Amino acid sequence: MLILRSLKKVFTLIIDRSGSMSGNKMIQAKDAAKFIVNNLNEGDKFNIVDFMDYAYAFRPYHVNYYLNSKDSAISYINALQANGLTNISGAFSLAVPQFSSANDSTANIIIFFTDGQPTAGITNTTQLLLHIRNLIISTETNIFLYCFGIGSDVNVQLLTLMGAQNNGLTEFLGNDELYSRITDFLSPDQEPCFTHTNYYI
Repeated sequence: MLILRSLKKVFTLIIDRSGSMSGNKMIQAKDAAKFIVNNLNEGDKFNIVDFMDYAYAFRPYHVNYYLNSKDSAISYINALQANGLTNISGAFSLAVPQFSSANDSTANIIIFFTDGQPTAGITNTTQLLLHIRNLIISTETNIFLYCFGIGSDVNVQLLTLMGAQNNGLTEFLGNDELYSRITDFLSPDQEPCFTHTNYYI
């Protein structure tokens, strides 16, 4: 399970569903997303943001995690289809402001899956990093950003700095490694420590 079992979470999963994610990468992303949703805890709040040319959300704000919201989220994930361009800036513009109602009494987490370069919205690496950082700063709370780059076409510099600048980390995976890595990453033996706010396993 992600984070301390006793620590409540405010959680957003951002899923790239641009055209390059079609096939096995989309299957892996959906399976990993469903694993994450199935392993949140009562008392957590969560949302899902998916993007192509534009960004979309499961709900307009974080919702409480319980059976009905979990089942609705699984159905939402199952319906995702890969198509279009890669608007990373649009996804973060939609996802990050939702954390403005959170505070540092919760672990505030974004997990980000992508396989490509930004091709819509802000595409310049420096400008995109600044955009994401400013969005996070504007929430006035600590957010931990974990990035998972899939395949060989990702912008390594962008993803590496996204994690490093925002209390998180970045991992680069093969096309068929995402699901197995997420299950390992969220296992009790591998849970990340949130040292910036003194949250420990």
